[in-house]
Amino acid sequence: MKYSYFAGVKGGKFFIRSLFQYNQKSFCFLSPGYTPFAFITKPVDNGYHTHQWYWEDARTHEIKNWYEIRHLETVDEVLYQKPEQWSPLEEDRWADRKFLDRHPQNLYKILPEIYEVDMVMNPLLSLGYCSGIGGRDMNWDLRMKRPPMNTDTTFVVNELHKRRNVVAFKENTYHWVSNFFSDGDLSILKIDGEDAYVDWVTRHINESKRFEKYLKNLLEYYKIEYEMFNLDRDNYCDVFGLSKNIDRSATDDHFCSLPHQFRSKIKIWTENYLQNN
Repeated sequence: MKYSYFAGVKGGKFFIRSLFQYNQKSFCFLSPGYTPFAFITKPVDNGYHTHQWYWEDARTHEIKNWYEIRHLETVDEVLYQKPEQWSPLEEDRWADRKFLDRHPQNLYKILPEIYEVDMVMNPLLSLGYCSGIGGRDMNWDLRMKRPPMNTDTTFVVNELHKRRNVVAFKENTYHWVSNFFSDGDLSILKIDGEDAYVDWVTRHINESKRFEKYLKNLLEYYKIEYEMFNLDRDNYCDVFGLSKNIDRSATDDHFCSLPHQFRSKIKIWTENYLQNN
């Protein structure tokens, strides 16, 4: 059985990637943000995995790629490797790469390779949506069924029909909301202050709620069957056919960028949000 994983912001994507690599499974991360690229890992031998990045050059519309090998056998090796969001070419994020095409015309041509793997993360990119999960732009595109990049929709829908498609959600709403406040846009906090930061995170959470609604509508529009996966209670090994598990709390502190002097305020911010939204 092969799988696909749909999830919003703070939807357990890093954990699923880690779990599939730990179980020596092939995996593809599709970045459906404003810096679209594909990242494919495949186990080869003795705990080693090939890592392949694909992106489109905005100047020539040529598909570029980069390969490297990593040893990913232990939990620590999987959890603490360099994130795929960092470009392997230089010490910067993909978002900082000047010539990466924001609306690719030809990246869809690697779709057959993407859909060979055991787990496809963020299949929305393969359906042509590349405006940032949980943001207003993507929510509008999903609502209008209007993908902003080229793709082969028929191929992707047919491939998804062959897979077990999972839509993740957090039953523990308090934990989900607090994760947003602990890892928001720190430039807003630094430049505009605490109130502006809380307002920005609040809007981000609200858009993320809308995203789940529009995502389900899109899957139903294409008659793609899916099942809901409870990040707090469901069994990862049973659902995804894996033999080795990782403690689901292992990544709880992995995405907490909020400066220490503000962390004591996460509780009150979270409680205020839940009371007023």
